[in-house]
Amino acid sequence: MLDALTAQMSAAFLLALLGGAHCAGMCGGFVGALQLRRAPQIGAAALSLGYHAGRLTSYTAAGALAGGAGAALFAVNVLPLQVGLLAVGAVMLLAIGASMFGARALLARLEPAGAWLWRAIAPLARRVYPPRSRTQAFMAGLAWGWIPCGMVYGALPLALAAGGAAQGTLVMLAFGLGTLPNMLALDVAVVRLGAARDGVLAPVAQWVKPLAGAVIVVFGLSGLAHAARVAGAQHPAIAAIASICHR
Repeated sequence: MLDALTAQMSAAFLLALLGGAHCAGMCGGFVGALQLRRAPQIGAAALSLGYHAGRLTSYTAAGALAGGAGAALFAVNVLPLQVGLLAVGAVMLLAIGASMFGARALLARLEPAGAWLWRAIAPLARRVYPPRSRTQAFMAGLAWGWIPCGMVYGALPLALAAGGAAQGTLVMLAFGLGTLPNMLALDVAVVRLGAARDGVLAPVAQWVKPLAGAVIVVFGLSGLAHAARVAGAQHPAIAAIASICHR
């Protein structure tokens, strides 16, 4: 039996890990621009370490903000609001599960929502491009983490409903770690072959995705049942489903 936080972290990790094709399409050009125009005073590995560390730092910062905001809202003693937050996390789990069965448009529609933030950050990013040191690589990664991305926005509602800033941080850290295998494979492809290619996990993901999607859908159904139980529903079936991911 999984607790709610573990279920949310697992869903965020699987979304990122099995979304390799999306990562390659979304960030392959960015990796290529950084590595193929790498300044001679910084090595490829140091550059990669810097911008991935920066990227994950931005994800976890966003998770902390979302988790803290969700906890503040949940602390308001208004039952409909609390139930709504639980339902948001559960519905996003269902959307993530559906995306793994091929319904990618559900997440792609979220990407325009963050365009305004990127417009504010882009001028700062240009100041550290191309990175000429580890620090500048880290700063470039910090900016990269705020590029509008449907998968990131799909994971953030899980952080919102995670229960607090620390829990939201863990959810988005799990998401960031899930992106690393495919993104590091892209790094290797760019450095060695001079072109961005899909991650090495793509053939495996083709077979694992439906199974992972089904598991995440179960997480989502359990979350909806838990929200219904908090709202006052007392049916034994609801209690049984809710118990899958909620102790």
